Amino acid sequence: MPELPDLVHIEAVLAREVCGLRIVETRVGDPVVLRLMVPGPLPTLLHGKRITEVKRIGQFLRFSLDSDLVLVMNAMLTGRYALVGDGKRRAGKNLILALRFESGVELRYSDETRMGKIYVAETRQLVEIPGLRDLGVDLLSPEFNLERFRALAAGRRDQVRQFLLDKTALASIGNAYADEILFAAKLHPKTFCNKLLPEDVDRLFAAVRDTLAWAIHEIETRAQPIEIKVRDFLKVRGRAGQRCLVCDTVIRRVRVGRDDACFCPTCQPTQRKLFVDFSKLPG
Repeated sequence: MPELPDLVHIEAVLAREVCGLRIVETRVGDPVVLRLMVPGPLPTLLHGKRITEVKRIGQFLRFSLDSDLVLVMNAMLTGRYALVGDGKRRAGKNLILALRFESGVELRYSDETRMGKIYVAETRQLVEIPGLRDLGVDLLSPEFNLERFRALAAGRRDQVRQFLLDKTALASIGNAYADEILFAAKLHPKTFCNKLLPEDVDRLFAAVRDTLAWAIHEIETRAQPIEIKVRDFLKVRGRAGQRCLVCDTVIRRVRVGRDDACFCPTCQPTQRKLFVDFSKLPG
């Protein structure tokens, strides 16, 4: 799924390419992910409407229209955005929604598992959209500071990786950057929050801020089309079985909650006895 650094890039590209344009055609490939909070068929609701703003809110993208309507997309696990020129490239079988604009450019949303959600609502109904209404502090906002982070971490009894993924606390971190943040903070993904020392919490805050800034810069620098997920610069995510770039230890994969985490057993030593001590495995 697009994570926060990806969405910053997607937001900027879409703001440049579609803001101010009118929708001249709406195609629905599979309506299963659509959530219409206003009456009427979707093509009729959107036809002729102008995009006035594209804004990222946590993991959501909000498209404001000139009729007090909003189109809100949450790509979830497998959703993908793409911009294509007029008549370019046939849409794949996983197409969910396509919006063609007066310029000829088309915005497509595809989702092979249909896990994402697309909401059409009035602006006043934004607070009713599941997930959006419960988002925690935006990690790129001034409200995300060390004092706020300390307060959010205090009293939590879950593992630190699950804390990072809790979108009601932090909006929003996904699997890839949870791994990268914990690597930067030198914390094992199975560390419990209530075992963190004050200096661990402060180091974790700095890792969140610095890792996201680094990733945003890397993705902006590459300037790839929005359908391409740029991950070649990551240090641990997707590198299980390869050597750590810092210490040359083999990167390992471990189950944390419902997800797999990639980490370095040397750079991120465990603070408690685990069923598997990866630091003692060959490699």
